[in-house]
Amino acid sequence: MDLTQLIVIIPTKNEEKNIISFLDSLPKHIKLIVVDSSLDRTRKLIQIQRPQNTEVIFQECNIPEARQIGADHATTDWLLYSDCDMIFDEHYFDELEKMAIPENLGEIMGGKHSKKKYRWYYLFYSFNMMCFAWFTIPVGSGSNMILRKQALKQIGGFDLSLSHSEDSDILWRIRKAGWKIKFNRKLKVYETDHRRLEKGVFKKFWHGGLRAFFLITGINKKSVQKSDWGYWDE
Repeated sequence: MDLTQLIVIIPTKNEEKNIISFLDSLPKHIKLIVVDSSLDRTRKLIQIQRPQNTEVIFQECNIPEARQIGADHATTDWLLYSDCDMIFDEHYFDELEKMAIPENLGEIMGGKHSKKKYRWYYLFYSFNMMCFAWFTIPVGSGSNMILRKQALKQIGGFDLSLSHSEDSDILWRIRKAGWKIKFNRKLKVYETDHRRLEKGVFKKFWHGGLRAFFLITGINKKSVQKSDWGYWDE
């Protein structure tokens, strides 16, 4: 992949505790769009830490809206979606640059791991991604998904009625539109904020898995669009 045709897009909201480690893991030559809804020092820290190759858009919005705003502002062929509580593996962009990109490839998924807590959970999670990809079923995470902008535009962008699970939805709709998928296990990101898992490992896995199933099959899809099922409740 030509990395000059890649831009990283992240949504942020009051992430001053996470943003520095994320920025430190992102090579300086990689372009970045941040769609920020913060009331804390997030934007100030970005300005200090990474003034170059960075565009910050201040917009009060939810995550699907932020991901779409980033896409609308991007001028590259490829959009790498992540979150600021991630850090990129040190070889991530070297591995991505080595990838051959067929013309019909619409999305690339990578694994989500942890260097400390809950390592077994993330290994299992990423293994599931890989297994489903063997059957051309795109199961992935918005913390580590790369979309061809042309494919995203073709299907009309993110479903803004969703407040959660927009990653499962967008990956499936791109695949359904006829684009090929690719899982690359060498493209790793590492989770640094485990608050959701601390509230219950099974609860988080059940929540994401069941919602993805409903979105892919269309069964009870309106329930997923109507509510986040308490995911964002404090």
